[in-house]
Amino acid sequence: MRDAAWLLALGSAGFFGLALVLTQFGLRHLPPLSGAVVSIPTSALLFWAASPRLLDAAGWRFGAVGLSNGLAVMTMYAALSRGSVTLVSPLVATYPLVTLALSGLLLRAARLSMKLCLGVAVTVAGVALLLAG
Repeated sequence: MRDAAWLLALGSAGFFGLALVLTQFGLRHLPPLSGAVVSIPTSALLFWAASPRLLDAAGWRFGAVGLSNGLAVMTMYAALSRGSVTLVSPLVATYPLVTLALSGLLLRAARLSMKLCLGVAVTVAGVALLLAG
């Protein structure tokens, strides 16, 4: 099961990378809001098509997730319209740092371990390296 999760996460990273490159290409012809207007409803349609039960007890949480994701996409598109994908993508990829901080604050789920601290350090160092070059 863990192998399948690892492969799915790697596939997700590939699709996100492809999405950023295609977004940069599309932003040459349309403003950022246009990209969000197309991509967010498309994501919602895919979600509705794949979800057997939309309005269960946790449905409102997915609404909050959708709102958060929509805002993230719009700000990312705005950044891509002003900067290169090679600059924006590494910065957007630091979201696990925010996830870790919010998880610790809101869920009290973050336990600091040596692996976790090393992963955060490598992420920050990688982004710093990309931004310095």
